[in-house]
Amino acid sequence: MPGIFDWLGNRRSSERNRHRVVARSDMATGEASSDPYALLSARLGDYPPDTPLHRGDPRGLTPEQRAENLVQFRARDADRIAVLVARLAREGLDGAAVLSGGEAALTEGRRIDAWLAGWIPKRRFDPVRGDVEVNPPLARWFASDRAGADLVLSFVSDLARLNAAAIAAADPLFSWAVVEDALDAATTADPVDNPHGEPSDRRYHLCLVRDAYDGSAPVILDVPRAVLDLVHGRMSPIGLPMSTAFPVWLQAIRSGAYAWQ
Repeated sequence: MPGIFDWLGNRRSSERNRHRVVARSDMATGEASSDPYALLSARLGDYPPDTPLHRGDPRGLTPEQRAENLVQFRARDADRIAVLVARLAREGLDGAAVLSGGEAALTEGRRIDAWLAGWIPKRRFDPVRGDVEVNPPLARWFASDRAGADLVLSFVSDLARLNAAAIAAADPLFSWAVVEDALDAATTADPVDNPHGEPSDRRYHLCLVRDAYDGSAPVILDVPRAVLDLVHGRMSPIGLPMSTAFPVWLQAIRSGAYAWQ
């Protein structure tokens, strides 16, 4: 006859199996998942993914691959913004108003930001370690296919597109570019061939760049990274770690902060 220890062992094994099944079910739906990105991806439902042509850390891609990603990104820009505007309309938000470049862009941007604050779930708080995911998941951002449990990263990318389009509407000298060595050197004063030069943290990123074509230093705004930082920051269980809001940088652009550079 089985003893009490055999019975307890079988019960614990059964409990572990049940929890594994529940965990798999949670990940399939996104509900009750410990990953807020998976939860948001599940909430997006039929939102179409936007997978980059070449994935991975931009430093590991060739210049040709980064250029191909830029071509793909530009080719999809209008369609992806339309997808986002349609999704925001389902929430009662007018994403197209953000493209006006005027005061209406800031007003509707604030409404979108307020919606994001309520839509984005909080990460779990560890009473010993606090918020253990303070920094945004950049490796995941670059390597992801932005589908499935990572579908929300396609949404974040589209928010960045809308943010960038609002900036370009206010200042048409801004356009998308990859920050290759020469462009990075133009803003850091480091020669391209300087082996001791410290590259900026946006080198090889796809950024919004203002080039006045008059020899002055370009202005580089890593808009996708900034929007990812904003979304990730709103997940913080202890509150947004920085005073920023969507659309990022638009107020400064409209005030002419970068016009002289």
